[in-house]
Amino acid sequence: MAASTSTPYDILRVKKGSNEYQVRVAYRARIHEYKQDRLKTSGKRTNTAEDFRLICRSYETLSDRDKHKNYDETAKWEPDLPVTQYTLQQLAAEPELAEQLKSRLQKASLSMMDARDSNTEHTTLYCAARACNLDAV
Repeated sequence: MAASTSTPYDILRVKKGSNEYQVRVAYRARIHEYKQDRLKTSGKRTNTAEDFRLICRSYETLSDRDKHKNYDETAKWEPDLPVTQYTLQQLAAEPELAEQLKSRLQKASLSMMDARDSNTEHTTLYCAARACNLDAV
């Protein structure tokens, strides 16, 4: 999956103009594909951690009304968000980033750990559990 040539629509396999429900269903299907692929031995996997990140960034773009509208108007989006700019919730949702999450949590206060994401209202623990990230839970 090439980030430079793919759009959030291509990555999630939805048509431009898809509604929130269609985007959410497509996102969940893509995540399910990724999780099924992770069960294979490393040499037989077809999806990478980078693919997972692109799926997540695509969903973040198309599920947020403001980002979605901005993308439709400008065709610009942030496919490669630096890990240093990830929220705790984003780190918790990606099992490959468990070490970065642990490092950030060591320096975090209890209120930071229990804080809700401003867009999704999800806590770090919720995101980790939803992604089956046992290391983060």
